[in-house]
Amino acid sequence: MRYYQCDKYPIEFVLSENIDKHFGSHNHVGHYVISVVMQGTVTVCLENREAACCRGDVFIIPPYAIHSVCQGKDARLLSMCIGTAFIEETDRETAEAIAQDLLRDAATQGIFGWEQREKLLTSVRTVYFLRDNGRKEMDAGIKILADKMISHPEQELPIETLAADIFVSKYYLIRKFKSSIGMTPHQFCIQNRIRKSQGMLDEEKTISRIAAEMGFYDQSHFDKAFQRIVGISPSEYVHSKKRIAQGT
Repeated sequence: MRYYQCDKYPIEFVLSENIDKHFGSHNHVGHYVISVVMQGTVTVCLENREAACCRGDVFIIPPYAIHSVCQGKDARLLSMCIGTAFIEETDRETAEAIAQDLLRDAATQGIFGWEQREKLLTSVRTVYFLRDNGRKEMDAGIKILADKMISHPEQELPIETLAADIFVSKYYLIRKFKSSIGMTPHQFCIQNRIRKSQGMLDEEKTISRIAAEMGFYDQSHFDKAFQRIVGISPSEYVHSKKRIAQGT
């Protein structure tokens, strides 16, 4: 897997190839993800609907949408991850212009081909349609807890404390949280710890220090969780990241 990050905007490309991996049920709370199959077949289950996507097919994962992805070793998948805040704060015309410039630069540098560039660019407009028409209503109490766990995933938040915050029993909270978010509070917390740690790996901290700061038992525990969620180890992730040199 290779990661290409944009310096100016919260946009990242992920090229996934030469892996035989099943990414279990998860979501992306901070990104819209546009994926295009470059080779082979990728099986996607989105909100309990499964589809086999072949070369040229595009699928879009909105924030909080629970999904799983199964990719064989012969498949190649290109994903464009766009920050949720960017989509919320930027009008469609401006976002399309930014994406057009970035996609041109990425294609010119050989990160992907012009065919993928056109499919990704066309899909940016669909993202705005989903933003305006596909919002998923969430229980106010669950939203408060989810926001807290996203902002401070490293904090120890016992289920009893979370339940008390919104005046429900812990059993009711677990059921309600899973029906709203698609996973248990514990699973959601671990996922967000890993997402935050991905950003921390840019800060030249050691992996063992990040593991400790993010509340994992030890580096081995952190490595296993990172591998399960991201698909590669923390050290592989660091070495796989590159910056997109923009000409604009």
